[in-house]
Amino acid sequence: MMKKVEDSSAFKAQLSKLRHDIRTPVGHIIGYAEMIEEDLPPDLLKTFSGDLQAIQNAGQKMLALIEDFLGATTASPEEVNVSEAQFQFRMQLNHINGYSEMIFEEATDLDENEFISDIEKISGAGRAALKLVEAIPQRLLEKSAYKETSPKKKNIPTTEQNTQVITSEIGQGGEILVVDDDISNRELLKRRVKRMGYSARVVSSGEEALALLETERFDLVLLDYMMPGLSGLETLQRMKSSSRLRTIPVIMLSASDDIGMMVECILQGAEDYIFKPFNPILLQARISACLEKVRLRQNISRQFRIFISSPGDVIPERRVAKTVIGRLNEEFFGRAYLIPILWEEEPMLASETFQAQIHPPHETEIYVGILWSRIGSPLPDTILRPDGTRYESGTAFEFEDALSGFKQQGSPEMLLYRKQGAPTLSLEDRDVVLDRLDQIDKLSQYLDRWLIGEDGSYIGAFHMFETEEQLDTMLEMHLRKLVEARLAEDTSARTDAA
Repeated sequence: MMKKVEDSSAFKAQLSKLRHDIRTPVGHIIGYAEMIEEDLPPDLLKTFSGDLQAIQNAGQKMLALIEDFLGATTASPEEVNVSEAQFQFRMQLNHINGYSEMIFEEATDLDENEFISDIEKISGAGRAALKLVEAIPQRLLEKSAYKETSPKKKNIPTTEQNTQVITSEIGQGGEILVVDDDISNRELLKRRVKRMGYSARVVSSGEEALALLETERFDLVLLDYMMPGLSGLETLQRMKSSSRLRTIPVIMLSASDDIGMMVECILQGAEDYIFKPFNPILLQARISACLEKVRLRQNISRQFRIFISSPGDVIPERRVAKTVIGRLNEEFFGRAYLIPILWEEEPMLASETFQAQIHPPHETEIYVGILWSRIGSPLPDTILRPDGTRYESGTAFEFEDALSGFKQQGSPEMLLYRKQGAPTLSLEDRDVVLDRLDQIDKLSQYLDRWLIGEDGSYIGAFHMFETEEQLDTMLEMHLRKLVEARLAEDTSARTDAA
């Protein structure tokens, strides 16, 4: 009796894997046909719409045939009418192949090369599906049945142990990581996600995904369940056991219809689960719902606007500052949300000055100044100090505006960093060299005026660094302490009020 139960379980696992494998190329056929139809201009749509619809209909019929002949209720190979199943599958694949050939020939005659590549991918997916259909008898009788291996349970930290992690700042769109071992799946998902208004990166394995997540920030991960090497479930478990990655929402994807598999993913922390081939509208709804939850969590967190001020000679250091803020958003997820204010990310209009279009430093919570070998160019005489004098540069305006805010209202907190070492300049252009030397002198004089008292003592602190790595370490440590202090003050104030 035990042997029969084991054989039945093994057969069902093998059948589930077969359904998964056939659905994959069928999903490619439907997906590429949808993409072509959406991309075609109205005049070509009239020409090709009927054939494209016929291809999609044949693909949908194949999905229904998978359920009819290879459904989850099938208990043994004897219950499968193999010859009839193969006949029905081949008939639909003949339709797909025939309509694809007609579209290819007409597109070639019309010199419409833009979507010929996608038609060739439909044909390739049809050939892949036919191979699987031909192999149905062997797959049903294989003794080395596929067994779904559940990754070992790991000591996953509890919510109390980790209250961390979210990713980059989410605007209308978001940064999405697509993880799938199938190249066509990756391409379809990437194109679909971009069409929805999001940015997308793709990798082919769980190992690649985890490595990329260590260095870059993503707002959502679309993760395939069945992959060689590190499976989707194992990748999910590693993400959820990481204090840095555990709150990045994950939507699992699979052509398998195993409900137990879906439940296991949800229990392990997946936000949602979508069966392939995916419905584009459903996919967009699920992605939007996941990212909306992230936005809601950000909105209820204590927000800190961080103004990043510098001349144009420290652009790499500005990128470091943004990266540090991204990491801290992960660390303070659910408690604080840090919003970087960077002029290069604003739609600056030529009709206005920079200063008129940037959020005023004095209205932020933290000011970060990064200086090296320039102070910048003087501002126009339409922007003057209260005493009527001109600012030395936009950087000087930002520093003094932040300082004025701190003196009047206690914010923003101010952090100032000065890069050591001389810039690399070509000695061939004498004017450039002299201009940079003049800029260095002006910067030193400006800092001396604001940071050194009449008796030569420092009245304002600043931090020196030589490399981007040093700035990264210092800035993360300093911002963390400032944010933690503000959060502690908020907690204390709520306690006193209670």
